[in-house]
Amino acid sequence: MNEFLDVEAGERAPQRLRRKGLDLADQAIGRLDPMAAGDQKALHDVRRRLKEMRALPALLGQPENDFFRDAGAMLAEHRDAKAAVEAFDRLRESYAAEWTPRQFLKIRRALAARVPSHIDQAVVERLREGLLVERGQIAAWTVDEMTRDELWSALAKSYKRSRRGMRAALQEKTPERLHEWRKRVKVHWYHAQFFADVGLAKLEPHTDLLRKLSRKLGDHHDLVIIDELCRTAPELFGRPRYVKLFRQFIARRLSELEVDAESIGRNIFATKARNWEVRIRLTAWPPDVRLRMGPRKSPPPRSSSSSAVTA
Repeated sequence: MNEFLDVEAGERAPQRLRRKGLDLADQAIGRLDPMAAGDQKALHDVRRRLKEMRALPALLGQPENDFFRDAGAMLAEHRDAKAAVEAFDRLRESYAAEWTPRQFLKIRRALAARVPSHIDQAVVERLREGLLVERGQIAAWTVDEMTRDELWSALAKSYKRSRRGMRAALQEKTPERLHEWRKRVKVHWYHAQFFADVGLAKLEPHTDLLRKLSRKLGDHHDLVIIDELCRTAPELFGRPRYVKLFRQFIARRLSELEVDAESIGRNIFATKARNWEVRIRLTAWPPDVRLRMGPRKSPPPRSSSSSAVTA
């Protein structure tokens, strides 16, 4: 009886997750040129793949590489500027009954003017070069001897870190603590998704709640960005009284999002990590069940001219 669920003939879950890392690298590389051309969806896709690749080493017991953190920072300014405009639109929708369609449009125009028209080509090429190097590193990850318990322990660890992040965030309720909680929630969300991807456990209800929580905390973070801009550079957004009124709407919505996030978070993280792991293990597939997950083979490496390397 194999210790892991076989997701392909001769391939166990840790190996499948390593292959997942290669697929993520290929997907990110393939979206760089559309991102450089101004495709906002491509920018979102690249940032998502970078975050997933950053989360994967902790699950597989591999050393974390600073490249993924630095790569995300390269794109943060572009992401935050676009997210601020989208956050404005959500705020306006939340208070549609109190907010006339033309109210605060000067603020929206000022936020939209901050969105860069393109990403510098030098940044794109640095990302491409780094991703090619990291793809080679992923291919060399030593996961063949991993045990089922090691994977479960890594998943429980990210749950525990998220639970601790929640306690700190709810105790202090500062933007910094809430943002740190959000980052830990996203890592745990990715880990749970990876588990589901290779059929190790049935975690869909759990991942659905994590997605919902991540969005609440993300909306909170985006509004904090706008509020900080209004606080530090109010002259960009209009008369002081006008900006002050707008910030009152932000404060109300931030409070509502904090209440929502606390409710969802207490639901997700009500159980101590050890007890949660025991309960979730009951959803695991039997070790001898065979189930095909995804394509039979990983997509062939791209040629050097199309920005990939041989694993």
